[in-house]
Amino acid sequence: MKNNKLYFVFLFLSILFASCNGEEVIEKWPEIGNYYDSSKPIELKSMSPDWGRINDSFIIKGNFPVDTTGKVKVFFADKEAVIVNNNGNELYGLIPKQMPGYNEIILEVEGKKYTSDNVKFKYYQTQSVKTILGKFGEDGWTSSDDSKIEEFRMNECTGIVAVAGQKSDNFIFVGGGWGDRTYFVSLEDNVVIRLINIGYMGAVAVDSSREKVSIMPRNGGALYTASRADGWVLNSLGLTIPFQGDCQGALAYAEDDRYLYAMSGDGLYEIDLEDKGYTKLFATSDYPAFDGVNTGQWRHYLTYSKYDKCFFASYPESNGIMKIWKDTSGAWQVERYAGFQPGWLATAFGDRLTDAVLKEPCGMAVNSSGELYVCCKNSHCIVKIKGRLVSLVAGAPDQAGRLNGFPTDALFDNPLCIALDSEENFFIGEESSKAIRKMTIE
Repeated sequence: MKNNKLYFVFLFLSILFASCNGEEVIEKWPEIGNYYDSSKPIELKSMSPDWGRINDSFIIKGNFPVDTTGKVKVFFADKEAVIVNNNGNELYGLIPKQMPGYNEIILEVEGKKYTSDNVKFKYYQTQSVKTILGKFGEDGWTSSDDSKIEEFRMNECTGIVAVAGQKSDNFIFVGGGWGDRTYFVSLEDNVVIRLINIGYMGAVAVDSSREKVSIMPRNGGALYTASRADGWVLNSLGLTIPFQGDCQGALAYAEDDRYLYAMSGDGLYEIDLEDKGYTKLFATSDYPAFDGVNTGQWRHYLTYSKYDKCFFASYPESNGIMKIWKDTSGAWQVERYAGFQPGWLATAFGDRLTDAVLKEPCGMAVNSSGELYVCCKNSHCIVKIKGRLVSLVAGAPDQAGRLNGFPTDALFDNPLCIALDSEENFFIGEESSKAIRKMTIE
């Protein structure tokens, strides 16, 4: 920090000298210094703090090259940290999610690793729910197309996906099914940008790279795509699908990003994004599992599990979730997977078919362990399904509210959609809270 003090002394004297000579001086904020001593070995000397949680900041001191090409990296055990600043003898960054307890700190320069027996870090896991967009109870959409995050106001969020950013994930969300409300939110740049002026958008899905999205109006038909490389500008694919029923959330990618899948009231469609064609894979009328289910209901959601090699489709009005997969013979199979109990019963957990009472299950997300997380809209909570067990993750069953904090102390108000980011944190959109929240459960 001594070098920085000397700079500001020099800057002050320069301004004073120029003022005495009647000259106008316009100084820019100083560029990052370079205090790397190439005559000395690369070294990891110290780190502070030596304990913390995800996204806390840290400082590493030592001797290492100033880097603008990604050749200098920091790892907490095997988890790479986001580097914010590096001046050659001080490196600033953000702590990544990792295993709890003491982890080794590794400084990597051009592939070569440097450690120190004196530099260890103790990681404490975090569980929390916090608001990241909007404000509880403040109705109405921000009128401008661009806004700072803290100034943005909203109503409902019906669809959400996490997308790649420069150093961390951002997200795209659909604000209801009635207006032209599709937004890109950059947490890195503190900005909310309205993407399109096309109304009635419903379903949004992101591919495995998090670099491309597809979006479809709530009543199906036209399909739009966008990519990070093009600034998330949505363009028509030039393809119309003869959809039956609404599609508010019923879009998903699966194993191959070339293909997109849409679940409508009449069946499952496979969309070829390269050839710009589609195939109807099966009709809902061919499967007894759909008997008595309103397949053309106002909203339902679709997600894919790479862990179980299957789709899950939620049907809120029937209080249940379907499992859809292709068997070894290549034939499609459908079964009732969870819920389908009467909605007047109290929310209940336990066995996903015999005990669980899910009130209006909507958006779903599957983590890397194959656990299915579900927004139960009318239960006002988030549940997890693993194997045959349904358990509470966040919220208070059958109690609406607007409260952040520890997940099971938090209160939700009609949660509709959920998305996983690259660190397996959750973005949650709600119908009634006027906010989007981030949930971290480690």
